[in-house]
Amino acid sequence: MRITSALVDPALLDLPWSVPLEEWPASHLVALPQGISRHIVRFVKLNDTVYALKETRERIAEKEYDLLRALERIDFPAVEAVAIVNDRLDDAGEPLESVLITRHLQFSLPYRALFSHMLRPETMNRLLDALAALIVRMHLTGFSWGDCSLSNTLFRRDAGAFAAYLVDAETGNLYPKLSEGQRSEDIEILRLNIFGECLDLEAAELLHEAIDPEAVVDDIVARYERLWHEVTYEQEVPRDAR
Repeated sequence: MRITSALVDPALLDLPWSVPLEEWPASHLVALPQGISRHIVRFVKLNDTVYALKETRERIAEKEYDLLRALERIDFPAVEAVAIVNDRLDDAGEPLESVLITRHLQFSLPYRALFSHMLRPETMNRLLDALAALIVRMHLTGFSWGDCSLSNTLFRRDAGAFAAYLVDAETGNLYPKLSEGQRSEDIEILRLNIFGECLDLEAAELLHEAIDPEAVVDDIVARYERLWHEVTYEQEVPRDAR
């Protein structure tokens, strides 16, 4: 087993790394609201710190770890990468997938956990505002997400509004500056993902009847474009203007 980390918590070494995450005993885990993920994700609490553990391929884990560390250096709102565990073997000597370890963002929730019965229009509006602000900041930074969605975002209440944080960076790339094509591709992916997430909520009877999935998609894009224009608009003033 090999652990890559800037600063390893010694307690991490005592976890059952020879067992697939899906089979870890409950005694090692803590129950926290969890978003939809294509990977096996588990939470552990060690020395009063909660960590999120995601099982994935080594190349993907290393890329995401490096990206999250790079985003942390520029103070971007994202979860903190802690370590990668590679070269895992089970008790029979068979290889297991790598594990990316991130620090759980205290008081944050996935979007589906922000409502207990039904997502109301005012809550949806605040979520969309937070997500649009996150993506604008992301694009200004030169980060192309590649999988913009509510599911890949954590939300934390902030004085009556929400603050959004990137939680899944495995499809992302960081550039000196994004082209218009890269921005447009992210927004098109956002359209598709948000529409699908709204349909899922609607099917589960968790979406208020006043919320139209197609209108939500148009709304989030409009919020993004409006905010992007506000922060990037450059007005030319003639030299002789007073």
